Amino acid sequence: GIEKLCTLTVDNASANDVALAYLKRKFSKKSAFVLKGEFFHMRCCAHIINLIVKDGLNEIKGLVTRIRDAMKYVRSSPQREQRFKSCVENERINHKSSLCLDVQALRNSTFLMLNTALKFQKAFERLEDEDPHFCLELNDIPPTSKDWDDARHFTSFLENFYDATVHLSGSLYITSTMYFTEVCAIVGFLSECAKSFDPSLSVMPMKMKSKFDKY
Repeated sequence: GIEKLCTLTVDNASANDVALAYLKRKFSKKSAFVLKGEFFHMRCCAHIINLIVKDGLNEIKGLVTRIRDAMKYVRSSPQREQRFKSCVENERINHKSSLCLDVQALRNSTFLMLNTALKFQKAFERLEDEDPHFCLELNDIPPTSKDWDDARHFTSFLENFYDATVHLSGSLYITSTMYFTEVCAIVGFLSECAKSFDPSLSVMPMKMKSKFDKY
């Protein structure tokens, strides 16, 4: 029953390209497109932000892997979880959040994993001292002090993209004005960070800006 169609928004998957090409043929026959279908196929902005962040995370892959492996170790058995819980209590950490691993298909999950892990840094460091199997299973490369410092640094950076994705993932209030404001804020933020004199904070934004420009 659709008689006029301006835009269809999908995430960036090849299956969607095929589906939209099929729909475009069908709707073209009915002359149902607004503006001749010029803006018919629109990529989801929140998904694009996620792709941009994934490109940036490649620059800190080692750090992310070491923290992820430490969390996997704790979550791999009830006994280890209990040992970690004791470390949390001994370090008097009051955060009630639980350790969460990132999932590739879920937006923002790596940011959330790092953000949660940082709250339990002292517990991980205590576990390293008290549990000989911890270092052994992590091939003697548990997260270092520099890893934790860098994670704090980059998590603060990534929080801007987390907030933008949350804002743009709403279903009842999103308008073109909000989208435009968020996108302008992101490109401004990336451009500023790319000028940083800190090499660790300039390379990642430059990679992300390249992906941003592609879209």
